[in-house]
Amino acid sequence: MANLNPHGLTVSMIFDAMSLNYGEGVGNISELKKLSRSGELLSYESRQAIRYDIYRMLREFFNIPETPIKEGKKDKKETLQFDPDAKIDKYPEIDLFGYMKTTEGENAITRPAVVRISPAISLEPMFLDVEFGTNLNMVERARKLFPDKKDKINPDPFQFEHHLSLYSYTITIELDRIGEDPNDNISLAPQEKARRVNMVLDVLKVLNRNIKGRMESLNPLFAIGGVYNVKNPFFMGRLKIQYNRETRKYLLDTPIIQSVLEMSFNGEAIKDNTHIGVVKGYWENEEEIQKLVEEDKFHNVNDFFEALKQKVNEYYGV
Repeated sequence: MANLNPHGLTVSMIFDAMSLNYGEGVGNISELKKLSRSGELLSYESRQAIRYDIYRMLREFFNIPETPIKEGKKDKKETLQFDPDAKIDKYPEIDLFGYMKTTEGENAITRPAVVRISPAISLEPMFLDVEFGTNLNMVERARKLFPDKKDKINPDPFQFEHHLSLYSYTITIELDRIGEDPNDNISLAPQEKARRVNMVLDVLKVLNRNIKGRMESLNPLFAIGGVYNVKNPFFMGRLKIQYNRETRKYLLDTPIIQSVLEMSFNGEAIKDNTHIGVVKGYWENEEEIQKLVEEDKFHNVNDFFEALKQKVNEYYGV
């Protein structure tokens, strides 16, 4: 097994999207997943939904193999699980997101996720906007096709809860655990470890979500993070915004970020390893944001991810 110093990569991002994750509906009403905080309702996209879209795009862009599944048993009940014979050297999915394998009569074998994902929580409160609709076009076509039944063919109404907002979420990757599985005594080559992490970074740059006939962009408008000598989501819950109604632009709350950047751990300043990426022209206080880090660590979004990929390569020595 490789003997790498424990290091973590963390990235916190803000993106603009609408109605990302529905929960259990009531009748013909589809309700968004939501949380309450300080007397307000916030919509969110679950960790599982984000993990699904990262995996979907890893399959689409990089053609990673699909991890086989089979029935297993847990507490004498049948359950679906990854095939116990599937190993991380062949299947990047279980390397990145972990697994639990059970065999009857034996203890479960587990691999905790190496890529840790927080929910994407809205930065603006909900106002319970609702869309009402019906399948009117389908009904009109059916009435023409079956004129003798047209009085019995009626529209099916539906209601969708909606929320258009900025959202933030955080990805944290345990770099020293990528490509290492003591359960099967597997240790991958440094080049493969770097490739897998960098594939995830490439996906995060262009992440999207297909839902209710829409494709929502989860592409970052703001991203902050780096490779650190400690595994910690430094900027999770630290991204706050304000909205200027006169200029119709958003502002990022920089004093909170500045206080995080002033921290240090084991002799290394957090600021020294932190990069920032922005969609230029979006943030009203862009110049203020730029001053948070050194000039060579302030980028557009594409260069931000390229800078992180370079740091990943340096960590693995490739």
